[in-house]
Amino acid sequence: MTLKRRLFFSNLLMLVIPALLAVLVLVAALGAFAAFAAPADLRLSSQHERQETRARLTGLAGDWLAAPGGEERDGLAARLDQACRGQNACLVVYAHGAEYTFGQRPAGMDGALGRALDALDGAGTVSDGRRELTGGALAEGRYRLYSPVPALDARALKQNAALFLAASVAAVLAAVAAVNRFLTRFVLRHITRPLQTLADGAAQIRDGNLDHRIVYDQPDEFAPVCAAFNEMAGRLRDSVQKTQREEAGRKELLASISHDIRSPLTAIRAYVEGLIDGVADTPQKQAAYLDIIRARADELDRLVKKLFLFSKMDLGEYPYAPELLDPAGEIREFLAAAARDYRRQGLAVEAGPLPEGAWILADPTYFRSILTNLLDNCARYKAKPLGAARLDGRIEGCSLVLAVSDDGPGVPEQALPRLFDVFYRADPARRPAGGSGLGLAIVARAAARMGGRVSARNLPDGGLCVTLTLPLAAPEKGDHHETDPDH
Repeated sequence: MTLKRRLFFSNLLMLVIPALLAVLVLVAALGAFAAFAAPADLRLSSQHERQETRARLTGLAGDWLAAPGGEERDGLAARLDQACRGQNACLVVYAHGAEYTFGQRPAGMDGALGRALDALDGAGTVSDGRRELTGGALAEGRYRLYSPVPALDARALKQNAALFLAASVAAVLAAVAAVNRFLTRFVLRHITRPLQTLADGAAQIRDGNLDHRIVYDQPDEFAPVCAAFNEMAGRLRDSVQKTQREEAGRKELLASISHDIRSPLTAIRAYVEGLIDGVADTPQKQAAYLDIIRARADELDRLVKKLFLFSKMDLGEYPYAPELLDPAGEIREFLAAAARDYRRQGLAVEAGPLPEGAWILADPTYFRSILTNLLDNCARYKAKPLGAARLDGRIEGCSLVLAVSDDGPGVPEQALPRLFDVFYRADPARRPAGGSGLGLAIVARAAARMGGRVSARNLPDGGLCVTLTLPLAAPEKGDHHETDPDH
């Protein structure tokens, strides 16, 4: 049940239950008041009821007088006496020259009331407001019936009524307080428990337990909050792990770059000192030393340029100016200019089948950077004095697929999924001196910027094949557009 429903039912019960309890308590109080709180002598009756009582008592007196005697007469006398006592009355019968009293005879029966009844010749009813005396004739005599007039003690009644009213109000208030406490706990229990669960989960995350997850299966408003908390914890864990991996990669990269920079610098210093010390004592040796110094300086320049390019791409600050490109033409032009340089590095590059009439929307600088870094990678990790690299292309659906393969040693299978990760180093065998380890990371960044992706696999006969997939562009040849490749 949702919290909204719980609050609705709680508010409804807060109105209904106290009202019902108030009615029940008041009914019970009235019943108790009627049964116990009225004065002991409060037995109010109508004139008709008093006449019936008088007729019943005088009738019993007549039956007693008419009884022949013996046990029957005694039994009627006992009944008459008991009936009088039950009505708090006294019946005096005058017959056969004698006086018979039934019930408790009061002291004032023969006083003013008796004289008033005598004034009426003994027949009729007289009363002083508190007592009543009735006289009349019987078949064999006459009677006088004395009985108290029921009176209402107003003071006692008010006191008892006030007492029971106060008790009723206290009972209703206690019932309302109990219901309020129960319903409050009923609602708060379903609020405080999830909040405590969330607080415990936050404490676990704060203490570094990023694998902690909240288990909450109640279908209420806290369910999406707990689900969002678990999602947040998962993302935070992934982010922390990624940061830790990148930090480790940065440290490793710094160590690698320091080594890569130190090697050419050491060589340059050594050959410069050789020139200064006169070790190169002939023009031929001096020229050879200078060639080596220039080569090492060029190596440093390439390394710095790659670092600059990667940093700009990583920060998203490297300019991107896409235009329509013919990938087949771009590859042929690139190889025409660079094949001889790669040949001198010991890598023979050839172009395989390339799709004609296919166009992509890309920045030419990015595209050539991808080709350069892939072929540099092939040249750096060749396993033969003269290695071989091949560029092939095909169309798959709405994408252009370019494959750059070599005949090198390949990479360990476990390194393939992370070969393009930032700062990731695969098998050291694939990182010889002079390699910065940034080439494939630059390829991945450039491919993503152009809306594509890159992957790698080992070839069955040896070597590594890097596959670049880029979206095709629909506009006709010659049109140029600048747009975000992600759209």
